[in-house]
Amino acid sequence: MMENKVTGRSFLPILLVFILAGLFIWLGRNLLADWNADFRVLLAGNGILFLVTGISFALYTKALHNSNVHAFLRVMYGSLLIKMLVCLVATFIYASVAGKGVNRNGVIGCFVLYILYTFFEVKILMEMTRKPSKTVSANKG
Repeated sequence: MMENKVTGRSFLPILLVFILAGLFIWLGRNLLADWNADFRVLLAGNGILFLVTGISFALYTKALHNSNVHAFLRVMYGSLLIKMLVCLVATFIYASVAGKGVNRNGVIGCFVLYILYTFFEVKILMEMTRKPSKTVSANKG
């Protein structure tokens, strides 16, 4: 139970990125229009990236508690691959639906969001690996 609270607390910066990015996109839609970036593309991308990052984060944190290094690496690479594939499929679906009306600046903005989410996810996971787990130390004693 305590472990879920720690994991949930660790996920808060990613939730904050989602909320702040969404607010910036919504409130700055006139500015984004000046930059030829469709705010709807960015809002959809932000939502997809948040969901995929949440799934990826859950898989990573589950893998952190696995003592088998090979299992950890399989989960880590699998999660990374899933995240990339979902983003790639979403981009292809958008491109096929939009046709020649693809908003390139919106897609580039989604790539920037991808980098932002990935940065925070990796930063948090690196901090989690540096902290000794209370459950592991309690089991040793």
